[in-house]
Amino acid sequence: MKGITPVIAIILLLLITISMVGFAFVWFQRVAQTATDSTDTQLQQQLAQQAQKIRIESGAGTSVTLRNTGSQALPVGSVALFVNNAQSTNSCPGSSQAAGAVFTCTLSSSCASGNTLKATAPGNTDQITCP
Repeated sequence: MKGITPVIAIILLLLITISMVGFAFVWFQRVAQTATDSTDTQLQQQLAQQAQKIRIESGAGTSVTLRNTGSQALPVGSVALFVNNAQSTNSCPGSSQAAGAVFTCTLSSSCASGNTLKATAPGNTDQITCP
């Protein structure tokens, strides 16, 4: 009987060790998978934003003509216009603008000669001096 007890103790210790290693492996695997999924989601969002670019074609008075130069559509409300670094309430088309589309927005304040007109989209900013 005395010889069996150390063997049982060693077997129990081995089983406990194996189960702890298995638990740690599963836990680390889940943590790594969660981190990978989160990083992938954020990367896809940033790539989509970088593909939404804009360029000012012309701007005079209260009318601004813009072009979507990105490879993705610009969502409604994603374009902001500024006159002399003050945000202007603007009226842009009520639908998303496809890649390459040219569209016109109306400013709430006039772009007088010498003023700076700036347009921002998720992927970039463009700026011109009003004629």
